[in-house]
Amino acid sequence: MAAWGVTACDADKVIHKLEELNFVDDFRFARAYAHDKLEYSGWGRNKIIQGLWAKRLPRQAIEQSMSEIEDDRYMEVARKVIYAKIRQSKEGIATFEARAKIFRFAMQRGFETAIASEIIKEYVRDLEDEEAEEYTEEEA
Repeated sequence: MAAWGVTACDADKVIHKLEELNFVDDFRFARAYAHDKLEYSGWGRNKIIQGLWAKRLPRQAIEQSMSEIEDDRYMEVARKVIYAKIRQSKEGIATFEARAKIFRFAMQRGFETAIASEIIKEYVRDLEDEEAEEYTEEEA
């Protein structure tokens, strides 16, 4: 507003009015930021929280935005992101090093250790089940 020549007093009035009308609201921003980063960027909770802290939002706004993320949707996004990375990887998850690489990727995306580990193990189990099923079909 200073670039437009608005005085500091008038700028304060405008900002106060926008806050009254909930156009400028930390809680609203935190909620929208968390939703968009999860849905469109595939970020986990840790990275979203870090982003909100970097924007200097109050702890209450951050905690509320995290509590509004549904666990089922969160797991669905985490699974989608990690599975996509596995399919994209040349090695897949055949070796320990390849699994560690996928795990590090999940950590960089902000997913919790337990969730990333669970999803990778789930992928390995599904892969083993498919191979066992193919093997029994060949014998028949």
